[in-house]
Amino acid sequence: EVDRTIAGMLERIRRDGPPPRSLLDVGCWDGAATERYARALGCPGFGVEFFEARAREAEARGITVARLDLENGAFPWPDGSMDVVVSNQVFEHLKNVWRPMSEVYRVLRPGGWLVLSVPNLGSLHNRVLLALGRQPTSIRTLGPHVRGYTFGEIQRFVALDAGFRIVRATAAGFYPFAVPLANPFARVWPGAGHTTVLLARKEGAAAEPPWVSWYRRERE
Repeated sequence: EVDRTIAGMLERIRRDGPPPRSLLDVGCWDGAATERYARALGCPGFGVEFFEARAREAEARGITVARLDLENGAFPWPDGSMDVVVSNQVFEHLKNVWRPMSEVYRVLRPGGWLVLSVPNLGSLHNRVLLALGRQPTSIRTLGPHVRGYTFGEIQRFVALDAGFRIVRATAAGFYPFAVPLANPFARVWPGAGHTTVLLARKEGAAAEPPWVSWYRRERE
């Protein structure tokens, strides 16, 4: 369901604006999804991936891949060189979210699009688990996720100091209901949906990405 929601947002980008010339998938894994995104937009696909074996698989699919640690590395592409950036369920795995978000902002052209998804800490099933005194599934001590975002919190993070304008915020999935029964619930109550999916647009081009400025202020 997340893939379908992202596909719908990419179709909107393709339909409502000039044809994108480049797409960057942040956390592209084996490139299978990246290949679909690039094909939907009709443009070359680029990716960022940490794991070498998965990066090679992505390259075999025709994706240009940069190997780097998202929490510490800089993207190798120039400022404003990407028209669309997708990050599908990556930011929940990162402790340092300011660096990759700043890099996403830097490489996107003014007016460029960001499609981002994360598991929803405020999903219905997580609320029930917390009410029962149990750990929510979206962030566990022995799990891969190190950050949790509610529906509103991820929007505040992406829109920090007007870095991005949220064009659409929606939910994909509504656990424990199966698709298609989950879809009406997700539309009516996205704040309790399983996964949050955002479509955002870069407004302007600040000399310093807002997330860098915020981090510096907090450290002073």
